[in-house]
Amino acid sequence: MAPRHMRGQASMEMLVTIGVVIAFTIPVVFLLLSVSSVGYEKAAKDQADASARSLADSINNVYAQGDGAKRVVLLNAPTSTQEISISDGEVIVDIRTSSGEYDGTAPVFANVSGVPTLTGKAGLIDLNVTNVDGQVIING
Repeated sequence: MAPRHMRGQASMEMLVTIGVVIAFTIPVVFLLLSVSSVGYEKAAKDQADASARSLADSINNVYAQGDGAKRVVLLNAPTSTQEISISDGEVIVDIRTSSGEYDGTAPVFANVSGVPTLTGKAGLIDLNVTNVDGQVIING
């Protein structure tokens, strides 16, 4: 038979062990979550840049090929996309990040008309890029 004053020792040791494990686990979990969100934002910025570059390259290629050239572009816009627009000679993919808004941009040297401003669209977006008499028209 164990002495009466030693009964609670095992329970106290278990509580201290669990408390130490929790004290070390919680900060590690928060650190991992913050690192993964930073990685997600970098991926979203890279995706915005890639989407802008893909659309700008398609516009420039259709313009360079001349009248009657046509191409269908499938953009993969990040989920945080606010707007996709073309103005002042560049394609702009505007996304929202935790540090504010970020614009992925790429230059366009073609004359572009019929430019739809795509607001709030994310994911896969089909756009038709057509050259009509030296004027690039985008339908989406």
